[in-house]
Amino acid sequence: MKVLLIYPPLTLEERYGSRIGNSGGRQIPLGILYLASSARQAGHIVKVIDAEALGFSAQEAAARAVEFDPDVVGISTTTVAFHRALETARHIKTRLPRAIVICGGPHVHPCAQEVIYHTEFDYAIQGEAEVSFCTLLDRLEKGFATEDIDGLAFHRHGGAVINPAGSFIGNLDQIPFPAYDLLPDLSAYNPPATNYRAIPVASVITTRGCPCACTFCARNMGEALRTRSAENVAQEIALLYTNHGIREIAFADDTFTFRPSRIQELFARLDAMGIQLPWSCKSRVDTVDLDLLKFMKEHGCWHISFGLESGSQDILETIGKNINMEQAREVLSWCAKLGIQTRGNFIIGHPGETRHTIDQTIKTALSMKLDGLVVTLNTPLPGTGQYMEYGKYGTLDTSDWSRFNLSNPVFIPFGLTGEFIIKKQREFYLRFYFRPKIMWRFFLNIFSSGGLRRLHAVIRSLPYVFSRG
Repeated sequence: MKVLLIYPPLTLEERYGSRIGNSGGRQIPLGILYLASSARQAGHIVKVIDAEALGFSAQEAAARAVEFDPDVVGISTTTVAFHRALETARHIKTRLPRAIVICGGPHVHPCAQEVIYHTEFDYAIQGEAEVSFCTLLDRLEKGFATEDIDGLAFHRHGGAVINPAGSFIGNLDQIPFPAYDLLPDLSAYNPPATNYRAIPVASVITTRGCPCACTFCARNMGEALRTRSAENVAQEIALLYTNHGIREIAFADDTFTFRPSRIQELFARLDAMGIQLPWSCKSRVDTVDLDLLKFMKEHGCWHISFGLESGSQDILETIGKNINMEQAREVLSWCAKLGIQTRGNFIIGHPGETRHTIDQTIKTALSMKLDGLVVTLNTPLPGTGQYMEYGKYGTLDTSDWSRFNLSNPVFIPFGLTGEFIIKKQREFYLRFYFRPKIMWRFFLNIFSSGGLRRLHAVIRSLPYVFSRG
């Protein structure tokens, strides 16, 4: 079958909620690339359109679809992009009425009933889709029944049927590498402005699932951590380095450092291949120690993003983040001594948040050895614990999914206002970044690889930071 996979159009401003998005990054759409490689391995003819990276409108994506004339169109969507996914599906159904349109992605898992309500989608698939998507393609090609496929949502007699999600894929090594060759230009993708040293950068994900219990995370990939083998990851990095000219890796796992022995094995294999690249990752402060950080630094790690979330211990306990600030300070000090740059990811507007706890978070962040930070607004996404019980702590406006981009105050804790939360976000950025040592470091970065690109991105975001509206 001819299969077209689309990542829907979304501007950086839409994705990040404001002009501050102009300094945001754009990641390789690994989800649809994994589906593409799986479908291609199953014998289908596959094309990929990343409408976001290409700057296409929904109409332009549909026009490209008409040129390919697919039998099946799969559209992947997050919550914030669902309106664009729906718009794209409408244009495709109008111009290609015989094509079967399928919706998948993070938004579908908790919202399958709502998604399949829209008749522009013939099917929706929840959860991990590499197996179920290929099963659906096979059944459609042969004219067999599809009603028993795990995780499938579909229309029936004017209503909707939502099948239970199946089990997660146990052996991640069995999934073929993402179909990077189906993207026209990997250099179109890069992390945020200050989060890379060499370009082009590729995102690589080495695990699925998360054993932590943070209430702001949906854990759509399950609670059990599943890992790819070190050999499998090393082979993918070698492919990116040799065939695609990638010169830096951004590990996209929510927590790359859960299993230190696998990290050590991975870089031993890369050393044996003669591949040494700068790389960055995301981590938790309770999953690293000084010895691991030394090893990471020696093998190319130059940047780690830590999920710190709040400077208030009470808030950390409320949101299920099992860390403490003393622990965080120690880890950040180790990184500073080793020369590993760090970014703190903070959220304001948590359940139970007050003016005092927000000020406490800002004060704590300013006292830490951090090189950068990102401040988002708490957004209880569908499928999270916070979404299920937000009424205990405040009000949530679910009338427009496009505002669920972590920069619009859709959730307002009791006693606060949206205007106050936005004001504090801007204050947080200004007080952190407009300090002499931070500004001097950024000035020096201008003269490194990709420096002018970084400078341009940050300049474009400044109007938001200084805006009073």
